[in-house]
Amino acid sequence: MRFSNFRDKIFLIKTKNILVGIMESKVKILIGVLAILFVCLVTWVVRTTPTEPPPSDYIEPPSFMEYENNTLVEEKNGVKIWEITSDKIRVDANTHRAEFSNVKGKFFQENGKVLEMKAFQGYYDQDSHNVHVEGDVVVIDGDGGKLEAVHLDWLSYEEMLIATEDVKISKDDMRAFADRAESMNGFQKFLLKGNAKILKGVKEEPAENPKPNENNNSQ
Repeated sequence: MRFSNFRDKIFLIKTKNILVGIMESKVKILIGVLAILFVCLVTWVVRTTPTEPPPSDYIEPPSFMEYENNTLVEEKNGVKIWEITSDKIRVDANTHRAEFSNVKGKFFQENGKVLEMKAFQGYYDQDSHNVHVEGDVVVIDGDGGKLEAVHLDWLSYEEMLIATEDVKISKDDMRAFADRAESMNGFQKFLLKGNAKILKGVKEEPAENPKPNENNNSQ
């Protein structure tokens, strides 16, 4: 195209500059819109992204169970060895022990004799099958014999009853005192150890544990 005069050229240049300005404005507006959209998108992503819940405190389950007015029974080859009844039995899964209070129990002997026992408290070890009771321990057999002590242990493997601390045994007119008494036949015979003393022909209960004699072991 040819321009007839200089005036036409000036008009064309101005028109071109106006078009360029308009295009630049549109580009700037488009860039601004895109920037705003990008900011909105980032804000939405941040707000909608789920946050991890705070770690909850781990609560360890209880390791023990409690039973009221329950009875523990120990058997060997189908034969009952002992049974223990308690107001409350607490079984600890970690220590494998059953603790009990206000204890009443029975020990069953091969000859059919039953020893009845009571004590303040005690425990049963599930691994060794041993029993320990303590506190005002009293054991009575069917023949009128009576044993009193602070502690009493049943050793399952040895099949032995052991009474310790302030041991006193009475039957008919016999009284025996010791620090320790052992029996493997249902208290028919005792091995007394430590400050042992046996009195016969006693009609009344002595006021206190008599002084030990020279022989500390009696049977």
